Amino acid sequence: MAGEKKTKFLVHILDDEARDGLKSYFDSLEKELGREGMGTALFNVVQELVTNAVKANVKRVFFEKNKYDLENPTEYQRGLEDFRTFFRSLDAASYQQTLREMDLSVRVDVDLDHQRLLIFVRNNTIMIQEEEARIRKNLAAAMGVKDLVEFSVHYGDESEGNGLGLAMVVLLIKDMGFDPGNFRVYHNEGHTTARLEFPLSADYRPLRETVS
Repeated sequence: MAGEKKTKFLVHILDDEARDGLKSYFDSLEKELGREGMGTALFNVVQELVTNAVKANVKRVFFEKNKYDLENPTEYQRGLEDFRTFFRSLDAASYQQTLREMDLSVRVDVDLDHQRLLIFVRNNTIMIQEEEARIRKNLAAAMGVKDLVEFSVHYGDESEGNGLGLAMVVLLIKDMGFDPGNFRVYHNEGHTTARLEFPLSADYRPLRETVS
């Protein structure tokens, strides 16, 4: 493999054009890595993370337009219920312009070298404490299940429906033969980031071991 390669994608709504661009890229990456099936698995993982990130941005717009108080637990829960109803009938094309005007986007960065593959999915919306706690709970639960059915039965998250998606990400990482413990979701500097980390060399040290 040649030297380090970096690729980025910027989307506001995961429409057919954005989806096709990601699919084509990961199909090509599979051939470059020589790992059959990995391109499809990576595409499905990234598609799920981008979908969640876009949904978070849309939710932010919805909450701001309807003036819900995120610091008020009762009002926040009411806002979530109203948002679920709104999101089911969302016209993505018309909402795309609103996201552009508010500078709310999702960026996918792929960083590849001979030792590892890193993928970052970032959106410029910060999680509130309740959202972060729910994500950490879902990730911890997903680490211990063998399939989505088991996760749904024991840990199904009905608050926004994102629990199954995160469980699918963890299970796909396992199916590819990698450690899902390297998957991280965190926020800083006005962004929420999902980081995927895939070692490609036996002597690679995961980021969690190298960051002091």
